[in-house]
Amino acid sequence: MAESIAPSGRAAGGRIGWVDTGKGICIILVVLMHVAGGLELAAGQESWIDPLIAWAKQFRMPGLFLLSGLFVPRLAGLGWGAFIDRKIVPLAYYYLLWFTINALMRFPPWGEAGVAGFARNYALGLVDPFGVLWFIYLLTVFFIAARAVWRWRHAALGVSALLALAPLNTGWMVPDQFTAYFVFFLAGAVFSAEIRAAAERAAAHRGRTLALWGGWFALSALATPFLGHEVQTAAPGIHLLLGLAGVLGILLGSVLLAGRLPWLDYCGRNSLPIYLAFFLPMVVGRSILLRSGVAIDLGVAALLLTAISVVVPLLLHRLVRNTPLSFLFARPAWLSLRPRGTGQREFGTSL
Repeated sequence: MAESIAPSGRAAGGRIGWVDTGKGICIILVVLMHVAGGLELAAGQESWIDPLIAWAKQFRMPGLFLLSGLFVPRLAGLGWGAFIDRKIVPLAYYYLLWFTINALMRFPPWGEAGVAGFARNYALGLVDPFGVLWFIYLLTVFFIAARAVWRWRHAALGVSALLALAPLNTGWMVPDQFTAYFVFFLAGAVFSAEIRAAAERAAAHRGRTLALWGGWFALSALATPFLGHEVQTAAPGIHLLLGLAGVLGILLGSVLLAGRLPWLDYCGRNSLPIYLAFFLPMVVGRSILLRSGVAIDLGVAALLLTAISVVVPLLLHRLVRNTPLSFLFARPAWLSLRPRGTGQREFGTSL
């Protein structure tokens, strides 16, 4: 049954419908980017879907980080112990668990690299995340940083904006991505009330919102051929400018679509299982596709494999619920800094 949505975009059950929609859009585009990139690398050629991926770069990660930052204010008032228990421990648990699964597939100790190679890569991944899980790692760092600077949050936002004007390019994931994206996460936290109020107004004036989104879409689509991947990441200020414009676009689009595509909202509500596990069906599906010898357009193959890579984690999440495998997506009750009841507590299925 489709979830009921109020005119303001607030979903039944206390969730904010347009936030779920926005996370659904962003997480699907993240999966598409990884799927298409892997297919093209393996096939040694590009596809027609690349311009879509380049266009989405403007808002894919900035939007996902900003939407995740919207809920920092309700946690910022907690003491450090409660804050770490509520947010940091679960994120660290998910990263370590799925990083271990990823590492076992990528650098198996029984493979060519051996135990020493596995141990070396595993140790490196604890300080410099690799592969698709870097977002979970950075999200953990962002929550800690936001809580640490919350008293001086407006000044910190200014500093983070200056850093984003020319993000670092050291080759290390944490400093490079921190300087590139912390500004969007902290902006979502600092202006959470204002963003929600603006979304309410946008939902109440859909005609004007559609016109604004159309203008943004036209300008952002025109920018893509001229401001490609290299320019977006290299030119001072361009990354921040396009990211801010992209955030506006994803917010407007999310308000317009909220409640109208239930499957998209469902993906947003369950973005965490998708992000944690999509690499499993992606890797297996890519291997089967390339070894099958079936002639298929790479762009079409990317779309099909993206759909599979989104659906399989959602199915897995539902199948393991209330089973001994529920630890894959739920923090065990014993992993807590405070006394809890027996059983497992679902930390949350949204990033």
